[in-house]
Amino acid sequence: MPRAFPLIFAFCMLLSMTGCAVLSPSFQEPEVEVVGLEPLPSSGNELRFRIRLRVFNPNNSELALSGLYYTLRLAGHKVVTGTASDLQPVAAYGQEDITVDATASLVGSLMAAADLLGRQRNTVPYELEAKLGLRRSILPALRVTKRGEINLNQYDAR
Repeated sequence: MPRAFPLIFAFCMLLSMTGCAVLSPSFQEPEVEVVGLEPLPSSGNELRFRIRLRVFNPNNSELALSGLYYTLRLAGHKVVTGTASDLQPVAAYGQEDITVDATASLVGSLMAAADLLGRQRNTVPYELEAKLGLRRSILPALRVTKRGEINLNQYDAR
């Protein structure tokens, strides 16, 4: 019997005992969206916000999250970052709201504003990147990216 066999057997047993849905070939990445924004008192050169994110679990087993890190880019400039820990699990085929305190970079915000004013566009491209840490998983964190455009015309005062 080869010497590596016990290690391979132990690894296979570990995988089978985790019971993690992430190991399933039918596993679908969760989705993350911004559903609320509230300003907080600022500190120094930073703008602070409380942001409510909604995590959707499209899988047939619970998604046990250990933490979340995310960034929001506007017009290619990193504007907001945020983190959260000790998160509630997201039920199978369910959704969960997560509240994070976020910091907006003054420099990044100014660069994005200058870029947008220089282009005089009606839309702002955005990118939301979220890293979701998983509890009881041997796999690395899940990374979710959502891209789109924000239509500035819908916010015109009439």
